[in-house]
Amino acid sequence: MTGNEPTVPVDYRTAPGHVPAYGVLSQDPDYPVAAMDGFQETAPPSRGAGRWFRSLIGVDEDLLDRVWEERARYTCLGAIVLGTAAMAALSMLDATDQIFGPIWPALLLIALFWGAFICGIDRWLIASTHGVRGGRWRIFAPRILLAVLFGMIIATPLVLTVFGSEVVSQAQHDQSNAVLAYESQLKQCNPLPGAPAQAQAAARSARCTQFHVPVSDPAIGTGQAIASEQSQRKQLSAAINADNKKIAKFNTIARDECNGVRGTGLSGLTGVGPNCTRDRQKADSFARTSDVAQLQSQVTRLDGKIAGQTITAKQQTQKYATNTSSAIAKLVTTRKQQEGRIGLLNRIDALGELAAAHFVIAAAAVLLGLFIMVVDCLPVLSKMMSGTTRYDRLLEVRLRAAERMATATMKVTERQATSRDEIELSRIESQMDAELERIDKASRYGRARRDAEFDQQIGYLAAGDRHLADVHGRVP
Repeated sequence: MTGNEPTVPVDYRTAPGHVPAYGVLSQDPDYPVAAMDGFQETAPPSRGAGRWFRSLIGVDEDLLDRVWEERARYTCLGAIVLGTAAMAALSMLDATDQIFGPIWPALLLIALFWGAFICGIDRWLIASTHGVRGGRWRIFAPRILLAVLFGMIIATPLVLTVFGSEVVSQAQHDQSNAVLAYESQLKQCNPLPGAPAQAQAAARSARCTQFHVPVSDPAIGTGQAIASEQSQRKQLSAAINADNKKIAKFNTIARDECNGVRGTGLSGLTGVGPNCTRDRQKADSFARTSDVAQLQSQVTRLDGKIAGQTITAKQQTQKYATNTSSAIAKLVTTRKQQEGRIGLLNRIDALGELAAAHFVIAAAAVLLGLFIMVVDCLPVLSKMMSGTTRYDRLLEVRLRAAERMATATMKVTERQATSRDEIELSRIESQMDAELERIDKASRYGRARRDAEFDQQIGYLAAGDRHLADVHGRVP
């Protein structure tokens, strides 16, 4: 061939080596979509379950019929989307069960809604990548990130369920320890009567402000009364002892004087003499005026009163101890009830403690969580790993053609709308020009008529002047 031969149009449907429409279009993505109408080599429409799976990812069945070899790929992709949605529903069912307990009808509705939501998200993630050929990482990166985030949410309840027995046991242990610590704090901040002074001082510290039980101690007032009475008894006893000492002293002096004992202030004379008599009278007089008997009776009454109040104080102290112990027991029972069943957060904390204490559990939890996350990301990962398929190329051609046709249609519509407006504008401008011309002609005609009338008046005036001049010229 010399290169100058005329080009002969080739009919692809009858040319040797002809391949079906999907082969031609898959090799030449710029081939006009309109040319597809001339080819009949398409597979019969699919009516099975695979079509429903493919509908989950937004596949155009009419276009897929032209590249029917891709059906299996997209059917599997739709099944993966359904699987991740089912896994999300199970995860939500498990999570709500851990949070709210076995409220099955409501939990099933919540789980089904969550599964449908995840299915819709995955459908959008996949459908938005159909027909994408260039800049795939720019398209897939945010979708993978979104899938990872949802995968983390879905993986957490499932991981907790896998380690269910260990997690529940650890959570129960944590709750038991928390209750015991709370009870110990209450007992430290509410010491029973008779506790050491150090314990009493610790109960008055700032850290015990929130742990005081609302129980009053009636023995405090009784103890204060006993202390006051004991102080009175001590004062009375001191006065009695002082008086008894003086009486004993005076009696000793009188006895020594009467017995003739020599010493300071003593006469040394034996017998009942004036000094002996005087000393005895002095001792007897002080004994009568000292009121030792009356003071002793007051002491006896105070002893009886103190004894009775001491018994009362012991009873009040026992009652206070009982009431305090009961109040602490009620608070501990309330705390146990507040702890209640083991919820999702308790399980997460327990798993964290187990992972921190045991490397094997930590590694297993991390690996299982990553596995579930990868499974949840499978729809986007599968689509990305599939590369650009023939369906993507066909869809890209169709989208470009549809864009061009839509653009052309919009241009035609725009031109039709603007042409009507331009025609109307031209008509209005023509009418305006005609009206302006008419007004201009009328104006010129009016000016001409006025000029003619003015010229006529001037002519009349000139003729009158000539006539007058003639008349004056004939006058002698």
